[in-house]
Amino acid sequence: MATAMPIEDDFEDDFDLDDDFDDSSDTLDYAHQNLTEIDFNQLSSTIENLNRIKNFQLNSNKLLTIPNEIGNFQSLITLELSNNQLIELPHEIGSLKNLKNLYLKNNSLNDLSFPKGMQLLKQLEVINLGGNRFKQFPYQLFQMVNLKEIYLGSNQIYSLPDLFQTLTKVEVLYLGGNRIGNIPDSIGCMHSLVVLNLCDNRLRTLPRSISRLTRLKSLSLHNNQFCALPPDIIRLDLQELSLRNNPLVVRFVRDLTYDVPSLKELAGRTIKLRKINYDDKSIPKSLIEYLNSAKSCLNPKCKGVYFESCHKNIKFVDFCGKFYLPLLQFLCSPACTPTPTSQMTTTNPEEMSSKFRKVLLG
Repeated sequence: MATAMPIEDDFEDDFDLDDDFDDSSDTLDYAHQNLTEIDFNQLSSTIENLNRIKNFQLNSNKLLTIPNEIGNFQSLITLELSNNQLIELPHEIGSLKNLKNLYLKNNSLNDLSFPKGMQLLKQLEVINLGGNRFKQFPYQLFQMVNLKEIYLGSNQIYSLPDLFQTLTKVEVLYLGGNRIGNIPDSIGCMHSLVVLNLCDNRLRTLPRSISRLTRLKSLSLHNNQFCALPPDIIRLDLQELSLRNNPLVVRFVRDLTYDVPSLKELAGRTIKLRKINYDDKSIPKSLIEYLNSAKSCLNPKCKGVYFESCHKNIKFVDFCGKFYLPLLQFLCSPACTPTPTSQMTTTNPEEMSSKFRKVLLG
């Protein structure tokens, strides 16, 4: 009989590991028992057929390690180890060839905690590593070709390798609450992706390849540093888009300001608009360079230009009648704004009201 060791001498109860074991069950449930260690050899002696055990619940204890004998449970499909104090995993965990669900949320795992044998879990479909201490995306995950759900939120990840082309079956990728500053182009190869959560990071932009995620329905980008989004993103058939607390949206909400052009800029605009000829014999070279730096107003009905002073406007682009995506555009003056920035209209309002789904701006 294996008995859990109490943390303090005056601890009221010792938990006997085989007290509640039903010999006909395929589940071992020792969750929420304040266990600090488990004698797997004695536990195995109480079970007639280890291969019958498919679910092992050890979550919400105080385990620091998992003994090597975990490899004896060859039929395990689900292993729940969340809310412990784990700092590493044994190499033998890679021998669990039938494991499909591995939950390790809220432990103390880091970049050195995974053994090389982890990559042998070829049948793994769901892995939850949220609330740990990873600074890098675990490279072993790129070897698990059957993964469907990856949860790595609330870690310390600052960069992602450009290797996501191997994760073609992943449907849910949760990377919120990290320190990520860049998303690699290979993210566009995750053709099965339905949910992508990148909230609470340090992102300023997305790669254009994201437009290839044709199955994507939910994209969470809130609490980042986005000032603009790639135009190709309008190709996505999203049902939910979260953008709140980004400079892009904050600028829109507080009403964009417009600095009055200087006399120099006004003169330059007049020269460009009236197509007045100039050369280095009539004006200084520095002014020629200035005039040649003119940028065209993005309003197709305006022929004006701007130099240093422009009006930054949010244009809402219709996503196939489902919701609007705010994109940043630069105009020569507020007068070039086609419609007020706070007004969102559609060419077919009746269809819009019936198809509007969800966009989170605040």
